[in-house]
Amino acid sequence: MTKSYEFNWQRTVPAFLQEGASFDRFDEDPFVFEPSCVFKVDEFGFFITWKSDGKEGQVLECSLINSIRVGTVPKDPKILSTLEAAGKTEAELEGRIICVCSGTDLVNLSFLYMVADTADTAKKWLEGLRAVIHNFRANNVCPMTGLKKHWIRLCYSTNVNGKIPVRG
Repeated sequence: MTKSYEFNWQRTVPAFLQEGASFDRFDEDPFVFEPSCVFKVDEFGFFITWKSDGKEGQVLECSLINSIRVGTVPKDPKILSTLEAAGKTEAELEGRIICVCSGTDLVNLSFLYMVADTADTAKKWLEGLRAVIHNFRANNVCPMTGLKKHWIRLCYSTNVNGKIPVRG
């Protein structure tokens, strides 16, 4: 007799990640700053999404994330002055920045920086996101779950009007 095997690919995504939280977001190269982005993780842990007022929804696939780290205070004066203009002084930034490192390989990396309102929020999200990423079993799901994953990506990639964009 063969032993039955149950393939359980899904990890529990904490409720606070699904509900979302507001972070300021910046990229270093090219410099982009978006205040008050609402970050969320979908119920299956496939994607991290964020959206700010007047901008299209953005999606980052969790399987492409290499690491999630505590970010350091930026050295670039342009970034610091923008954060200070948003009400976050350099002294307050310690322990409030999350750095999401992602890419298809270890050469072409992208860095996404999330700035939390409090150090407690940053720590909670850092630990929550670390628990969700590196789910290699999620890459081997059945075709129907794969279709659901693509549908979730489309739903989060909405344009400014909240509609799914039609590219053609």
